[in-house]
This record gives sequence, structure tokens and C-alpha cells, in this order.
Amino acid sequence: MWAVRGMVLLGGLLLLAGGCCGPRAGTANEWHADYAEALAVPPIVFHCDHGVLTGSYLEGVETVTVRYKDVCAQLGHICLCGAGGYRIASQAVEALRRRWAPLEREEFILISAKDHTVSDVIGSVLGCVRRASAEKSQVFIDESVTAPRREYHYFIGYPPSERAVHVVYRKHLLIGHDKMDELWKIELAFEDDPSSVSAEDVGRYQEAMRQMVHDVLLDRVPGLITVESMPYEEFQARLDAVRS
Repeated sequence: MWAVRGMVLLGGLLLLAGGCCGPRAGTANEWHADYAEALAVPPIVFHCDHGVLTGSYLEGVETVTVRYKDVCAQLGHICLCGAGGYRIASQAVEALRRRWAPLEREEFILISAKDHTVSDVIGSVLGCVRRASAEKSQVFIDESVTAPRREYHYFIGYPPSERAVHVVYRKHLLIGHDKMDELWKIELAFEDDPSSVSAEDVGRYQEAMRQMVHDVLLDRVPGLITVESMPYEEFQARLDAVRS
């Protein structure tokens, strides 16, 4: 919702070489100082067999980190969708890990109840890809899931250990439906004709965005994102259903 519509991230974050490809090769100091605290949130650490095989890493190194600033570089901007997707991926990884061993990037499967930028970001961070073949794809949309307005559901499985989690993102808890509707109108108007949006409305939008991005990434809103373990058999049954 809060990003340019139609943007697709499932090309993945090309982080194994230490950077990203995207509309803008962003670095931390290219972003507005008001977002410094959000950009400093801890990275997600993954193992990567392919990175070891290709000789990507320094001797003795077998992990790669994905940071929120990498997501921003991929998108070309800082936004709520990027923050939500990154935070969901981060919490899911923590819930799926056993002890401190990093999980293998590119081994996850994502089932999202909605086809939107948040799910694109989650998939990119985890290394999931969409394929034409249902058997080879790692991203699926399950439109059978019903939920209240602005409540989004994600099912993330990690086949190597046969573990899975159900993540619920209640985005309306950030500022409420009415204020989100107002911001959405501003965004649509700006995309259609930037000159039609007043400086006051632009300022309101930017201030709300800064607040929401920080609230998401710094976990300031109770109940905003919840992660629960689910039986792997239940996840597999859902996966089989969407594959068919």
C-alpha cells in the first residue's frame, strides 16, 4: 500500500557480494537522518551453502547478513511495506531457529494471504523465489484466508527442520483505519499528479511514515505482529492445497 504499486521484489536481495541491486544502490548515509534509528536495527543472519561453494566469503566465513537498509535499497525508498516485511521476516527467523545456528537462506517457503509488497519483501529477505512450476516455487498466495480489514496472514515453513510459523500483521493498530485511509488518498493523488498535493499534506504523510516505520521496526505497538508455531503437517497441508 505504501510503496509504488506493482513493484516486484522477488528478484531477491543480491547480498552475497555485500550489496544490493535495485532502482537505487542505497547506502545508510543516503537516507534521511530522521530514519537513522530504524536503519540501525539488527541484521538477520543466514547461512548460505551456495555462498560457500562459490567462494563468496572470506576464509572461515559461512554466513550472510540482510539489513533493513538492504531492503530500502532494493525498493529505492524507505516505507512501511519494507519495514513490515523486514520485521515479519526477522521475527519468523527467530522463531524458526534452534539455539543460535543460522538458518539456510533460500530454503524457506512463504504462503501469503495477500499478494502485496509486504509479502514480496518477506520473500526477498528469506531468499524465496516464485516459479511457474508449483513444485519449484517457494512463494504462494492463498486467497482462501479470510481476515478483518488490514489484518494480514503469512505462513512460513522451513523444510530442512520441518518447522513452520503463522504470522499475523495487524497493520491497522499503527494509526487506525481512518488515518490510514487519509494517507492512502494522499499517496494516490501524489502518484497521479504531485502538484495536486499540498505541502501540508506531504508533511503529514512524511511524518506519519517516519512514525510508523519506527513503530514497526522497534516493536513499539503491542500485538502488531504475532508469531505462533504451527504443526508442520498443518503447514504442509496448506502448501499442498495452494500448489494444487
